[in-house]
Amino acid sequence: MRIDRYTKTILTIIALLLAVIVLKPLFQPQPAMADGKYAGVQFSYSGGNHAFFDARSGDVWEYGDNGQFRQHYKVHEFGKDHDRDHGH
Repeated sequence: MRIDRYTKTILTIIALLLAVIVLKPLFQPQPAMADGKYAGVQFSYSGGNHAFFDARSGDVWEYGDNGQFRQHYKVHEFGKDHDRDHGH
């Protein structure tokens, strides 16, 4: 039985599209999304001060280089003073 040119073309297109689907994650990997207790918490470090910011609630916790707690406060609005609770 002889396969005609149309069938070969369609099978080639299907094979190429399947290859694109299979290889896409190698060339465009999706970012990892944490889903746990600390999801949404961001970290920064500057001059001996470690800060953790919860983007969902606006809470900020600051620690020193040796892990000692420095302060906790909440950001309500950027460009404004924060509610600060030193050492608690």
